[in-house]
Amino acid sequence: MPPKLIGPYRVMDTLGSGGVGTVYRALDRRTNDTVALKLLSAAPALDARAARRLAREYETLAELAHPNVVKVFDVGVFQGYPYLVMELIEGLTLRHYLDLRGSDLHSPSGSFSLPRSRALPSDDDSDSWGDAEDSDDSESPFNLAAFSEEEPSEDMNLHGGAESVRALADAADEPDTEGSDDTRPSPALADPKVQLVERRIQEARTDELNRPERMGRLKDAMLQVCEALAYIHGHGLVHRDLKPSNIMVDEDRQVRLMDFGLAKFLADDAGLTGDGRFVGTFRYMSPEQILGEPLDARADLYSLGVILYELLSGRPPFDAKTPSQLWQQVLEVEPAPVLAINLKGDPQLARVAHRLLRKELDDRYQTAEEVYEALAE
Repeated sequence: MPPKLIGPYRVMDTLGSGGVGTVYRALDRRTNDTVALKLLSAAPALDARAARRLAREYETLAELAHPNVVKVFDVGVFQGYPYLVMELIEGLTLRHYLDLRGSDLHSPSGSFSLPRSRALPSDDDSDSWGDAEDSDDSESPFNLAAFSEEEPSEDMNLHGGAESVRALADAADEPDTEGSDDTRPSPALADPKVQLVERRIQEARTDELNRPERMGRLKDAMLQVCEALAYIHGHGLVHRDLKPSNIMVDEDRQVRLMDFGLAKFLADDAGLTGDGRFVGTFRYMSPEQILGEPLDARADLYSLGVILYELLSGRPPFDAKTPSQLWQQVLEVEPAPVLAINLKGDPQLARVAHRLLRKELDDRYQTAEEVYEALAE
């Protein structure tokens, strides 16, 4: 069972759980508004500097106001772990949104319906293929009840706001995003007959990927993500954990950039990132992120390139058995051309994806505005 109260918020149910914590649907008892509350519950590094940083980040995030960036309302501490309160977005992750055909975008009730089959890996960041289980169209697409719930905990009366976080010298630093399932390799298939079957399956997948209606939605979504990134980068923030599951699309097809739990201030990067710690999801890490170098907005653009490559080709640009093997490929190997995997893919979008994936910072697009202009051509 989830906790009943977290600060001034009454927990209604669990929306999802992952490597960095648990997201709850909650009711703000002061305003009666329904919100999404993310409790960071993975083992954090505890120090006073992290507490001050969390308070500063909240104060900046609370000032952000952009139609493509989720609104952050509050921050606090619950049983020694920080929580972030955001607007509740009812919708689909980017990958699930693109999986749907136009006729399936709305259920009879007028809201999004969940996909009954997938042409792309699911948003749990695994590389597996397969059909999704049938689901009731009346079910909320944001329902992540399949994830495990947090262990029971006692109610605590804690104050929220940046001041409460700043006052706790042992407040938690953001933990790394888990990515142990991100690098499973495809099996090596030597039998020519098996290879022929695999090739035909891949052709069917790419035909599904290239549906004109899907490509139109993909391009529109990427343009909105670029607008969101341009906005946050202009405010001195780097997201650092950009991936399809952190991009939500509502029933009006408006994209929201989510989950700033790993965001860092550019000015604080060198002093507040511990040596040898990786922040982000393995599959979407830029070369400089793997090397532990100071990051700027171009790290997010690299992650955007991984997303675009996957959504165009149906597979990640790099594939390996272990994170270390994956990182070696990211640092040393060029990804296979998108158009060699998806022969009928969009050439312009493929060019954008490959430039975003350049290993040298100066060889990539330098700003999200530049990516927007390239996508809009």
